Amino acid sequence: MTTTTSGPAPVATTPELAGTLVETLVRPASRRRAQLGPWVVGLDVLVALVVAGGAAIHPSPGGTVRGVILLGWPLAIALADGYSRLGADPRRFPVRALLAAALGAATAVWSLPTLIPGAGTDETPRTLAAAALFLAAMVFLGSATVRWLIPVLAPAPVLPTVLVGHWSQVDELLQEAARPGGRQMFDPVAVCLPDTTSDDFDPAPEDWTVPVTSGGFDSLLDVVRTHHAEAVVVAPGPGIGHADLRRWGARLQHEDVQLLVSPALRDVAANRIGTTALGGSRLIGVHPAPLTGPARVLKDVVDRVLGVLLLVVLAPLLGVLALLIRADSPGRAFYRQTRVGWRGQPFTVFKLRTMCADADRIRRELEDGNQSDGNGLLFKMKRDPRVTRVGAFLRLTSLDELPQLINVVRGEMSLIGPRPALPSEVAAYAPDLRRRLDVKPGLTGLWQVSGRSDLSLEDTERLDLQYVDNWSWWLDVRIALRTAGAVLSRRGAY
Repeated sequence: MTTTTSGPAPVATTPELAGTLVETLVRPASRRRAQLGPWVVGLDVLVALVVAGGAAIHPSPGGTVRGVILLGWPLAIALADGYSRLGADPRRFPVRALLAAALGAATAVWSLPTLIPGAGTDETPRTLAAAALFLAAMVFLGSATVRWLIPVLAPAPVLPTVLVGHWSQVDELLQEAARPGGRQMFDPVAVCLPDTTSDDFDPAPEDWTVPVTSGGFDSLLDVVRTHHAEAVVVAPGPGIGHADLRRWGARLQHEDVQLLVSPALRDVAANRIGTTALGGSRLIGVHPAPLTGPARVLKDVVDRVLGVLLLVVLAPLLGVLALLIRADSPGRAFYRQTRVGWRGQPFTVFKLRTMCADADRIRRELEDGNQSDGNGLLFKMKRDPRVTRVGAFLRLTSLDELPQLINVVRGEMSLIGPRPALPSEVAAYAPDLRRRLDVKPGLTGLWQVSGRSDLSLEDTERLDLQYVDNWSWWLDVRIALRTAGAVLSRRGAY
């Protein structure tokens, strides 16, 4: 463990300030933002030129005036505060600002041609309003596409990060940074703990792989400079108050280093988080999970309609697979099992049989080879002798799950949702985990596209709860798109 000297930060002299300014101007983070920011504005200008050109050459009264108005699209974005954070985060997607700018552009296109002398139009108000909305939609979609492409073509770099706080909170952040899956934006390169003489000091675990400074929080700036950090993440705790955050924010701003505060929230979607105020203090609010309402009713309708269509299309394939199963081993082609669904209601799930007919009896003889970490509730074995030849193929391709479309049509399951649980699993659920029963189980879900049987029980449960708490149409679309990749990669399928 590295120990530094605690004490107030020294007062910088004029030459030191000048040197710091030069260093700030040439920092890699500054160069990246300086290079990327103008591209966003330039592409907005290009969008304005294209749409304005189309409006000007269109053979309609007032087309030229509309084109001239649309040339001011970047200015409209600026007036709507769409560029305010461009220097700090060029990848930011200011949806509200773009909508406000589009509304202003539509109003200008609709009203100014009738107000400018000699630029009047004989179009009906309805036609004029339709043209204004169409042109505003074009510039909005163009700039929205630009901002969608920026992160794709120029992904945000991984920032060297210093973690600040007491060891227990910092340890949780280090575990999250090391968790597989998903792209990490922050790479911990050092940890800053309280002074060793402080009553709140606890030694850091020996298994940490990053340098640890325990000289007190006043040495934070030295730690940032030593490790060339571009971000500081603070885990609030004893000894860290408003004055500390304000002082660090001011000092880190001169270093061009981001300051972030961890709210101790995990697996909460960004659209569920908002801020409010209690006097002069800012509060973080978490919106309720979307478990009920019209969107959920519509999801149920969409599930059943798509389930019927898929069942009709895939019926010939199911028939062929059933014949192959019967020819490969004695027994029925379809396997039925009791699972627990929405609000704890049991139902019969349908699957294509992948094991021999007496698989349940043989399982008792194979308990010593159980590779599950679920305290015996689940049974996993990569080379399970009960799996038939056709069954192995069905599991690798996930085709054994297709009969669950029947459950989807019957309303017992959803196309996308948590994994359907066994009654023995549900009986052992902790109170918090019973929340996964607030939605219907799914044919595919976060568990299936994130590793399936390769995941630990903790990760499986965490993904299920993450889906329940953060459901949205966009999340379902992402899971559906990732399902094809998960099936082709065959990761965790056994």
